[in-house]
Amino acid sequence: MLTIGLDVGGTGARAALARDGVIIATTSTDRPTRIGAGGVDAANAVAILTPLVREFVTGGPGPIAAVAAGLTGFALLGDELRVRLPQALAEATGAPVVALCSDMLTSYAGALGLRGGAVVAAGTGAVALGSDWQGAWHRVDGWGYLLGDVGGGSWLGRAGLQAGLRAADGRPGGSPALLAALTEQYGDPAALVRDLAGRDDRAGVMAGFVPAIADAARCGDPVAAGLLTDAGTQLAQSALAALPPGAPREIAYTGNLFQAGPALWDAFTTTVTASASLREPAGSAVDGALRLAQGAASGTLPPNAPLHLTHPGS
Repeated sequence: MLTIGLDVGGTGARAALARDGVIIATTSTDRPTRIGAGGVDAANAVAILTPLVREFVTGGPGPIAAVAAGLTGFALLGDELRVRLPQALAEATGAPVVALCSDMLTSYAGALGLRGGAVVAAGTGAVALGSDWQGAWHRVDGWGYLLGDVGGGSWLGRAGLQAGLRAADGRPGGSPALLAALTEQYGDPAALVRDLAGRDDRAGVMAGFVPAIADAARCGDPVAAGLLTDAGTQLAQSALAALPPGAPREIAYTGNLFQAGPALWDAFTTTVTASASLREPAGSAVDGALRLAQGAASGTLPPNAPLHLTHPGS
């Protein structure tokens, strides 16, 4: 069985071709798809992704059984793209089945496989998804940097910047080390505050302070270490909360934030393993997309799976 998996973000896409689950070819593009950035451009997404998958059918490797694509900001995708993209991918590959879903689902399937449990993804944001693989699904957080994404990079970076500003003010709980890092990285604190107020990418800017927090913690700053510990605990709590009743108590993780330092990692693992099993991630979001494509082609996906499944040729 030949399947194609796509991991599509706002700044590019990765794709893989697999035979019976084993990847035999990969390709990627860094052209911005603008998916999930508000006002999704269906024509742009089709124009970028169609030639990407067409590379795999050049030379006739055989019939493609299914294509699955995980897309950042899937909840924001309009009806036009939900219709046009499956049709375009089917026409480019000849696949009779196309599945579209959130990149959280492909991350889940990549990290944990096609089985019950929960996966927490932590990068700039933070979100967890759990399932009993019998029809129950539960998403936790992913509410965005203003009200949620607790434990994620923007949340942690903002807390570190606040600790620096507390030190500038002379308030309790401040960190002179983080104030020094803030000034070195961004300049005058007041200028940073003004700059953030007018930027659309403020979540990413705040997440960009995480390495400074990790460095301060490694140098012995207790405030920075405490922030990392809090982040790890919060991420673990989101993962545990995502487990539906009756789901296997197995949790996997994905995202660069888990490399922020031992304080975060130790808090995460300690909280998870107190009541569940922690599994190493089995693969990437592309691997997850390929697994979902196999499940879509064979009709073995679980009930109520949060994806948009189409049969464009039927």
